[in-house]
Amino acid sequence: MKFENKRWIYLIAAMVIAVCAGIGYSWSVFQKPLIKMFGWSTGRTSLTFTIQVFVSTMSPMFIGKLQEKITTKYYIMIGAVLYGGGLILTGFVNSLIYLYIIFGVIVGLGIGMLYPCLMAYGVKLFPDKRGLVSGLLAGSYGAGSVIWAPTAARIMQNHSVLTVYKIFGVLFFIAIIILAVFLGEVPKNFRPEIKKTNAVSTVEDKTWKEMIKTKEFYLIVALLTMGTTSGLMIMGHASSILQEMQGFSPEKAAVLIGIISVFNACGRLAWGTLSDKAGRYKTMIIMFMLVGLSMIILSTAGGSLFIAALFVVGACYGGFAAMIAPVAADNFGIKNLSVNYGFLYIAYGFAGILGPQLAATAKDMGEGYGIAFITVAVFSAIGILLCLYLLMSKQKKKSSIIKTVQ
Repeated sequence: MKFENKRWIYLIAAMVIAVCAGIGYSWSVFQKPLIKMFGWSTGRTSLTFTIQVFVSTMSPMFIGKLQEKITTKYYIMIGAVLYGGGLILTGFVNSLIYLYIIFGVIVGLGIGMLYPCLMAYGVKLFPDKRGLVSGLLAGSYGAGSVIWAPTAARIMQNHSVLTVYKIFGVLFFIAIIILAVFLGEVPKNFRPEIKKTNAVSTVEDKTWKEMIKTKEFYLIVALLTMGTTSGLMIMGHASSILQEMQGFSPEKAAVLIGIISVFNACGRLAWGTLSDKAGRYKTMIIMFMLVGLSMIILSTAGGSLFIAALFVVGACYGGFAAMIAPVAADNFGIKNLSVNYGFLYIAYGFAGILGPQLAATAKDMGEGYGIAFITVAVFSAIGILLCLYLLMSKQKKKSSIIKTVQ
């Protein structure tokens, strides 16, 4: 079988692994049972998730190079050991420090090896369909919360939260190890025929050292940080926002959060696919416009319009999450994508801290979440300006190359 056909099998295996790795978004389901079991405070317990996000987003910068040395298959297997093993060990937690180290650091490292690796791998498999494949993989990762959150809740009706961690740990470890066997390496000189699209087909490959010397790198990190901040703010405080601003019961809020997660997963595929045709920056301009408008609605309206705005934010957040890998490949090449992606992925880490803290600070000020919504609306306006600048800069470079050739 030709590699052109095999790569679809590899992609399907990678997507299932991404679903298994998506338990991170289900943290809120585990937090309350842990607090109830051990009597810990909400603030100290929620710090676990902050540590996990920080570790999973920062670690790829330092360990991403290992993927190229030992192949994707074995890199994923190591990630499975850390991820699955960490979840199993979390099932024996008896103190917050233990939880911080095992779930925050060990599981965080596992996620940091699995998800970023899969995103870079997918783009290498399909350099001709970067946005589509990034959307599929990011959507699979986001779908993890849609599947595992209700599954965990059902199991916890008859078993403790620690038992759920043990079950998931064993399940994910076995599944990922088996699926990793089906991941084949991408030939070094693999270059499928790329149809005429707005996606960049050829670009100078840059190492991470060369990449961080460019102004584009810092502008893109800022762009992606502002793009993902809105979604992470909503995902981190959706239950409280719905209960306090719309008077929802915890149960009804949980249902809406599940629907937001569905929009998040679908948005990753839809926006990623659109970006292959319309271009990355043009697609992000549309998303920033929608997020900005949604934030204004959230700060001024209520009822069904308020709920619709939350769904839009969820979908756009998914879109921004799917942009990281294709934008990295478009600007800095595919050859060193495994490492370069890790450096751009820190934008997600910054947003993971900024978004939830914006909402928490606004709430502590006694003004509700309005200030946080308006702040993110301003971020969206700045994001549009950055997209326009990067788009014009890109077009200027193309014109320069054409003149040189002529």
